[in-house]
Amino acid sequence: MHSGEPVERDPGRVPGRDSSSAHEAWLRARATVGLYGDPTVPWSIVLQADLSEPIEAGTLHARLAALSARYPHLGGAPSVVATGRPDEVRDDFAGRPYDGREPLVRAALVGSPPVLLLAGHHGAVDGLGLLALLGAAVDQPVRTNVVGMRDRVIAPSFALAAARRVGEAVFAPPTRVRAVPPARPDGRGEVLVAERLPRLRAGTAAVTAAAVAVVQDWNGGRHGRVVAAIGASRRDGDDLTPEHRAAYLRLRLPPGADRSLVRTMLENQVLEPDFPPSRNVVVRLGARVLARRLGATFLVSNLGAVEIGGPVASLTFYPQPSGPSGVAVGVVSTTAATALTVRARRRDFTAAAAADLLARLVAALR
Repeated sequence: MHSGEPVERDPGRVPGRDSSSAHEAWLRARATVGLYGDPTVPWSIVLQADLSEPIEAGTLHARLAALSARYPHLGGAPSVVATGRPDEVRDDFAGRPYDGREPLVRAALVGSPPVLLLAGHHGAVDGLGLLALLGAAVDQPVRTNVVGMRDRVIAPSFALAAARRVGEAVFAPPTRVRAVPPARPDGRGEVLVAERLPRLRAGTAAVTAAAVAVVQDWNGGRHGRVVAAIGASRRDGDDLTPEHRAAYLRLRLPPGADRSLVRTMLENQVLEPDFPPSRNVVVRLGARVLARRLGATFLVSNLGAVEIGGPVASLTFYPQPSGPSGVAVGVVSTTAATALTVRARRRDFTAAAAADLLARLVAALR
């Protein structure tokens, strides 16, 4: 959930938008996410809601405009995209960087049956923040069974944590998921694949343990130094606002780590400290020098079991991968279904390779 240094330039005015407010919100969002070792990704997280009944685009715009007026850090009310294929719009929302000239929320109503797509800059909203946007969009209360980590201990010093990360990067960098790049990689865009299944007991510990087994098999039986980044929150799932209150855990996982071990580690691991803003010159230079050796093997982000009424039939969540050969696994459940996703950099993985990774993850969970 992180970014690079701001580009200091006048973005100009976009008709119908307060570009000055949007630019200020963008700068705040970029400062919030800091660097975390990868200034090259768009930091756009995406939530897809398949609807059982349509919503008028004008109604959606009015609801999001009212929400944006209450939360100015969102950078204004987004336009509502009403044309295009859902998968194409979703990929555009995920892969296109925010440039300071638009709101930090994106919205679309496309396809038949209708699909609602919501995206947000990860420095403005976290995964639970996307659920708050969804509740506003469909005008329904929404909650999830996620338990926040408000009382969890945070690592006491960024400087100490950074020193440990540098030592790790130099002497024992995290194992990477073996890349399967396209024949002609152009370095642009991301691959997003999803599988919707009957409701699974897909807790974060189970998904993380399954991902460890999949990575080991994918890498030819070599375990290496697997490090899982776990997306968490500083609030509970019944306290949803369109804000960024994310927290992170970083687990160094031994070979054969099962869900019981992962659960114990999750319960006892301290939170990662917040990184300094991307303006910090030392951090920025260090991240660039060690960019190929920082990060984690994969990220898991689980929005939990979501309760929402109205027109929402199913949900799918795409968190943001980062780092070299970065892979992000998203999980979200509704009453009848669980959606699992894999999102990766297109320069590192073909769509077929990402789909294969996801199929192996599903098989491991089952």
